[in-house]
Amino acid sequence: MTSLHTLDLVAIGVYFVGLVWIGLRVARAEKGDGESESFLAADRNMNLVQTTASTAATDLGGGFSIAMGGLGFTLGISGSWLIAISGLSVVLVSFLMVPKVKRWADSARGLTTGDLFEARFDRRTGTVAAIVIGIAWFTFAGGQIIAGAKLLQATTDMNLTFAVVLSGAVILAYTTLGGLKAVIYTDVFQMVVLLVGLIFIAVPIGLYTVGGWNGIVTHFSADPETASLVDWGAVGWKEALGWFFAIFPVWFISIAAMQRIIAARDEKTARRAFLLTGVPIEWPLFAIGSTLVGLIARMIMPDLPDPEMATPMIIMELLPVGIAGIVIAAYIAAVMSTADSVLMGPVAIFTNDIYKKFLRPGASEQSVVRVARIATLVLGVLSIGMAYLVPNVLQLILYAYTFGAAGLFFPMLGLLFWQRTTASGAFWSMLGGGSAAILWVILDEPFGLSSSYLGWFVSLPLLIIVSLATRHSPSENLDMF
Repeated sequence: MTSLHTLDLVAIGVYFVGLVWIGLRVARAEKGDGESESFLAADRNMNLVQTTASTAATDLGGGFSIAMGGLGFTLGISGSWLIAISGLSVVLVSFLMVPKVKRWADSARGLTTGDLFEARFDRRTGTVAAIVIGIAWFTFAGGQIIAGAKLLQATTDMNLTFAVVLSGAVILAYTTLGGLKAVIYTDVFQMVVLLVGLIFIAVPIGLYTVGGWNGIVTHFSADPETASLVDWGAVGWKEALGWFFAIFPVWFISIAAMQRIIAARDEKTARRAFLLTGVPIEWPLFAIGSTLVGLIARMIMPDLPDPEMATPMIIMELLPVGIAGIVIAAYIAAVMSTADSVLMGPVAIFTNDIYKKFLRPGASEQSVVRVARIATLVLGVLSIGMAYLVPNVLQLILYAYTFGAAGLFFPMLGLLFWQRTTASGAFWSMLGGGSAAILWVILDEPFGLSSSYLGWFVSLPLLIIVSLATRHSPSENLDMF
């Protein structure tokens, strides 16, 4: 198996240093008034390229960038429909959710999901929503950093513990220094390098090496056991529908998506950024390109022990010395870019929804930024430590994600689209749906029914019944949307 050249290792080191330098430059440029807006909301002035690249990097940088090469390796070209469905979900959100949330965020200077629920319902509902979504997304940060560290270990033969410390230190450095603005700036850089290196360099070289699409079809069609790998319809409609219901709700409750909407310059920029993320970035570029990489790896290295290592191995095998190191660094950093985004969510929630509202309502600008930086370090270290050392605790926190995914989806839809939704309806829908989902997980998901689906079956009726049975409280803003 190909190993990286010394020049590639130098390129990786320089790349990581560059990420920290971006965070340092942002921190130096944003001293004084408006520093907290920069740290937590990127000044609400990100342009189309910045918002689009950051939205795409946050979604594709996590599990998708690892999984899609493996999916192409094992399932074939029909695996590309997974990201096609994600792209469709982003497009729908760009029309259904983005305009409403952006108008609210700009008019009310809102920052978090908790702010949104509090503005529409009441502080009780907003606080519960903030805590649940904050804990849920906190779960992901450590896991994403470890995923990036494992890629670093596999491509450089680095000790895993050292790789975790190194990758975690890089992410925490630029995130602590520059906050959301630094995260978005680094996302732009990573997304450009990843798209160019993977889609516009690795894929063409790989296709040339194996004789193009015709060569792939001829190779796999010759064996009945692999013929399905080049069948676009190998994934049935039931599995595709399952993918849709698993992916679509996440966009409505994602704190990372919320922050990109808030950070965009204006409503048009936010809407177009999400639209471009869905088409053409997620589909067809990344969906088909990353799946092709997996198929090419299946031809060139069929005995690869871990299919999810297909993409980095192909980069190392096919790309020239130096360029391979840069693209590997971008690939690893893009995987970790989801970590910085999901970490900024809980940081914003703690700083805005807990510290500013309950602990110190009159906090100064400098105090807010200082607390946000401390929270970034503390939450980052805790998330890495629990993901790496305390799997039992991590399992408890994963319940929070299940609770959030099942409990917040229909209250969010009610908040956005059904004026009759009451604070009590949203509150009990959230608690009932989330609790039912956790109970279903504890029971090991009987009948093969997903815990999220069970939570929705409880959450939606509760939302409707309780809302129709109760009156709007005086604190509710019925005209918000």
